[in-house]
Amino acid sequence: MDAQRFVVMGAGQVGFHLARLLSQDGHQVTVIEADADRRARIDEELDVLVVGGNGAHVPVLEQAQVDKADLFLAVSSSDEANLAAAHLARHLGAARSVVRVAAAEGVIGHRRVYEEVFGVDLMLSTQLLTTTRILNLLRGHTTTAVETFAEGKVELRKVEVEPGSLLAQRPLRELALPAGSLVVAFFHGDQLTIPSGDDHAEVGDEALIVASSEVIAKVERLVTPRPAVVGTIVIAGGGSTGQTVARALHGGDYRVRIIERDRARASEVAAAFPRFQVLHGDATDLSLLKAEGIDRAASFIAVTGNDDSNLMASLLARDLGIEMVAPLVDRAETFELWQRLGLTRVFSPRVLAYEHIAEYIASGYSANIVSLSHGDAVVVERRLYEASPAAGVTLAEISPPRGLIVGAVVRGRRVFVPRGADRLEVGDVVILFVRKEELATVQLLFPGRDKAGRAA
Repeated sequence: MDAQRFVVMGAGQVGFHLARLLSQDGHQVTVIEADADRRARIDEELDVLVVGGNGAHVPVLEQAQVDKADLFLAVSSSDEANLAAAHLARHLGAARSVVRVAAAEGVIGHRRVYEEVFGVDLMLSTQLLTTTRILNLLRGHTTTAVETFAEGKVELRKVEVEPGSLLAQRPLRELALPAGSLVVAFFHGDQLTIPSGDDHAEVGDEALIVASSEVIAKVERLVTPRPAVVGTIVIAGGGSTGQTVARALHGGDYRVRIIERDRARASEVAAAFPRFQVLHGDATDLSLLKAEGIDRAASFIAVTGNDDSNLMASLLARDLGIEMVAPLVDRAETFELWQRLGLTRVFSPRVLAYEHIAEYIASGYSANIVSLSHGDAVVVERRLYEASPAAGVTLAEISPPRGLIVGAVVRGRRVFVPRGADRLEVGDVVILFVRKEELATVQLLFPGRDKAGRAA
């Protein structure tokens, strides 16, 4: 990738990590930070420019030369300051902006509105990235990846094709998949195949399924030869991250136990999740874990909000024999320590944020994109605008090449898999499965928007 110019606002865990890795990749990086101690650390450890002050103030942004930035990254601890700074940076001439918000819900639930009002090109929540990665481990033994699109209305799942799976026994046209679902690809090792209705997978392959969130679990049960036995899931920590994970599990057939140290919060969590057992206690208390039979759990997720507590609780859970242990770590300096202690499933918000932003940059700044098979294919979310060539046209009239599949259309609250006679409309959100050689076709038929709000 050619060297680019980035301005990073906020030098906390996420911002510092981003600045360090982007500068190591040979890019020109400027960091905006109000805290003097953090600025001193940046000067000492990173090869970047540093500007002191509030990134939501115009003089500070001008000093950082945001008008020359290929990308402005607002990743401070304040959601409001990040949104304001991104809006100002775009107004001053920054080519694009990324905004990090802490909350998994609320702001992210209305992401489209915020993106349009504040001129944000990519909005991401470190909490949502973390909980999504955690849920990938908990969905079942056949699911190897889970991604969500269209504000949670559409899910993408990659599932293993095991002996006895209908995907290996019948052609796709004979599967009678639920409405609003589609198998868009098979992966055989490094080989990617876009199947027709006459194709079927082989045992050992992986299948990529796109479906509405309402039917995706039904699709997975249909193509999985035996139900996944998840076992009891223990969540250490009833804070915002723990509750987000619990909320995602609440509608399914899961056995969940939540350990919360604060009595008042434990009562609130118990009221919010009546199906789950909530324990008031310390997840680092070995006697509590033994007394409550936590050793019989299948999974242990430590998201207490304190790295040391997560470390201790996870080590105790591992020593008790729990097979799947996954702690959350915020502090960069502890990450490698946890790895050396054998906790391989460590979730770091800063690492996940960097991976997501790096993928956004590498894709040529295509938001809402998931890379597959080492970049051979991607899944892209695009909204249709008045100037979009695909708006007002049937799928048959578009006649997309085989390397471009319109996997799902979100129209209001309705999610459907379009057929040839279906006409795409302005305001539709389309989920596209695209081989890399057809990315130019996507930009032609389903363009994004430029700074003036026009299709581009």
